[in-house]
Amino acid sequence: MGVRTEKEYEVHYYEVNYRLDCKMSSIINYFCDIGAIQSNDLGVGIDYLTERRLAWVFYKYDIKVKRYPKFGEKIRVVTSASSFKKFYASRLYEMYDENNERIVEGEGILLLINIDKRRAIRIPEDQYEAYNVDKNEKSDLKIERLERMEKVDNENIFKVSWNEWFDFFCFCDCEKQSMAWYGKSNNVRYVEWAVESLPLETVLNYELKELNVVFEKECKYGVEIIASYEVREYNDELIILHKIENNEGTELSILKSKWSKVRNYTV
Repeated sequence: MGVRTEKEYEVHYYEVNYRLDCKMSSIINYFCDIGAIQSNDLGVGIDYLTERRLAWVFYKYDIKVKRYPKFGEKIRVVTSASSFKKFYASRLYEMYDENNERIVEGEGILLLINIDKRRAIRIPEDQYEAYNVDKNEKSDLKIERLERMEKVDNENIFKVSWNEWFDFFCFCDCEKQSMAWYGKSNNVRYVEWAVESLPLETVLNYELKELNVVFEKECKYGVEIIASYEVREYNDELIILHKIENNEGTELSILKSKWSKVRNYTV
């Protein structure tokens, strides 16, 4: 296990939904933030990577929620680099409440990208050393495939605004008018597009408990985004398969979300 970093946060009003629960997108932002803080603390952060024309990008992440923190609640977010394997890196995340109970856990699979060539490179020695990952230790990193949609129950259309395009994590190619898919807008906004495409009754009556996301392609400024989904109902649970694509039919991301029935709640 690599270096462990933690930070305390307080859940702000703009980070919660109508139930005053922290939103999934806010949880992802906490995870991104603590990862960036750790990299900077270890001397291999954004400045270090930018000088070498490199960037860490999310390829996949999986999140499980036991309980969402509430507005005003103090939480502790922990991260560590779990393992590296050739081109892939695994980063673990945990969120704890004030009683030291783990309420959210997640894993991110990342790639190290050469910005100019837009290609993944083998993780170099200095990254193993910085994150204290043993290069000689056999990695158990596994990347499971996500189930794909068999039919479309509904779809919604969104448009990539300039504000979303510039809401990036570390690199944006303005000349080509494309936002690299490791940008913040792609790992958070894709999730928001998927959730926003769902019927209101789903969001009101169910709670998102598990999320799996695979990022495949970048999106470009001004293009239309089509978010479609298929719902599978099992007793008090919904399994929803999502697809994000552009108006040319290019698949950008696929997601799988698991929702549990919310009981005795009124707006």
